[in-house]
Amino acid sequence: MVVCCCIGPVFFLVGVGLIYYGTQRYLLMQKIKNLPTSKVRSAAVGLVELAGKAKCKDAMASPISKAKCIYWRVKGEYYYQHRKNSGWRDCYNKHSSMQFYLEDDTGKMLIEPKDGEVDIPSDLSSTGHLTDKALFGLLSQKQLDQKVLAYMNADSEFGNALRAHSGTNLRVTEYYIAEGDPLYVLGTAAPVAGASSAIANENLTVQKSKSDGILYVSDSGETNVLNKIMWSIPLPIIFGTVFAIGGIIASLSGVATAGIFLDMFKASVLLPL
Repeated sequence: MVVCCCIGPVFFLVGVGLIYYGTQRYLLMQKIKNLPTSKVRSAAVGLVELAGKAKCKDAMASPISKAKCIYWRVKGEYYYQHRKNSGWRDCYNKHSSMQFYLEDDTGKMLIEPKDGEVDIPSDLSSTGHLTDKALFGLLSQKQLDQKVLAYMNADSEFGNALRAHSGTNLRVTEYYIAEGDPLYVLGTAAPVAGASSAIANENLTVQKSKSDGILYVSDSGETNVLNKIMWSIPLPIIFGTVFAIGGIIASLSGVATAGIFLDMFKASVLLPL
């Protein structure tokens, strides 16, 4: 009875969260479908969709691969095993926050990536251990890529995060958008504070606004972006619906069971009388 009463609301809230996520992905897909792609020169204040090439505002290189890029992200994970449960857990997650440009044949526009969704595939993935020896050097084991080990020595935060799980299998993944890569951006174009360029588009920055709440960046074309988002919609809604219904049933079952126990208790108390 207590279990049903406790688990029911949790399942329901998880279900609502999944349905909300799936709905948000659907709305994002519809906005991408319905909003025409603008040229940089003709972009105006408000929600805009741009497509072009990535261009650096300031020189930057990805931390591990050292590729010239406009954006990077590094994720570190460790493999855990506890009884029957196992899987990968994050121990490090960091990304760049520098502004960059989207450039097409009409000009360039500044992009502010803060709080945005940057959806790109991985460019480097390495799985292994900190050393190639185990059991006091008696056994051999797979070691992480030398580029990853070099980054550990260069960045103490990253190194400490991996060393904290040195006895487990580790996985490090690097993502980046190289300069010159295709770039797709959906966000809100807003005036740059203090800008006074004679070229209108250079007075705007694409960012995530409070009103629209959208900033989506990808290194794929619009068709690939739509396909990827489309496939992310059904499962959250289906599982969310199942969880929500299951939560309601579990809650009602718990309430009904509680009522039966209450009636039994009243009967047992009144019986001697």
